[in-house]
Amino acid sequence: MFVPTEIIFAATTLCNLHCPHCFVRRTEQKLNPQAALNFLASCQSSKNCQIDKVGFSGGEPFLAQNFLFTVIPFARKKDFMFDQIMTNGIWWKDEYELRTVLQITQDLGYDGKIGLSYDNFHGQEYEKIRRFCTVANEIFGEECLSVQAVADPLLNDEDTKKLEGELNALWEDFSAEIFILPQTFTGTDERGWQSRKWFKEDYCEGPGQILFVHPDGNIAPCCGFANENPALFIGNISDTFDEVMEKAGKNQMIKNCYEKGLLKCAKEAEPALVFPGKGRTDDICTFCDWLCKNGQNSLN
Repeated sequence: MFVPTEIIFAATTLCNLHCPHCFVRRTEQKLNPQAALNFLASCQSSKNCQIDKVGFSGGEPFLAQNFLFTVIPFARKKDFMFDQIMTNGIWWKDEYELRTVLQITQDLGYDGKIGLSYDNFHGQEYEKIRRFCTVANEIFGEECLSVQAVADPLLNDEDTKKLEGELNALWEDFSAEIFILPQTFTGTDERGWQSRKWFKEDYCEGPGQILFVHPDGNIAPCCGFANENPALFIGNISDTFDEVMEKAGKNQMIKNCYEKGLLKCAKEAEPALVFPGKGRTDDICTFCDWLCKNGQNSLN
């Protein structure tokens, strides 16, 4: 069943990087902070809401500082916990800007993790990343960092060892959590369909049980990249929490992901269709993206 426990705000799609593995569509739209406050208030007033955590994504969330500085103190006042702010770590022009922004964020009550994306795809300068980690540790305390690296299968041995060494150094010097994630692909990319077996069914517990709010206000039920498909939209930030959940209950993709199971959907579609590549994917988000684009006519 779909019972979200966290809301993630992606206030902007703007970013100072252009990573080749990123699926976020760049637009000038920005999420209205007052609309976010109203929605959080509706979450708190609903008897059926189990959301107790707030996180921030993007784009680069630190390029939407007005949104952060408005929502963070309100969420803290309303007793929501914080998950993480997901950042590339090099959005700042100089150390004064870095320290000022992080200190304001902490002063306003943010006490969650600082999620750092660092890998070959992002192409950040390592010394600038280390400076970011140093300042973050000073302001938010030890063990504030959670580093996520997407594995690049095209890296040669030398570059792989270099990246591994840098990640190990971040782990040792900053007590950072390190997560190595496989590269993921859209449902139409043959590279995502090279597996001999299907993904494991988890009824979207991995990327799901989340309300992900896009900069245009549309709400999706997960933080996987497939959440940009309109088939997964279950409401808008202008709705109340209860209205969003009512719409979610009528959404076929919600039923596929959280009740029927995407693995069952895949096996139903397999006999009659030719998937990209060799025909199977071990990435649940890749299949979800494919199903969103191909519609229910692909199922028995």
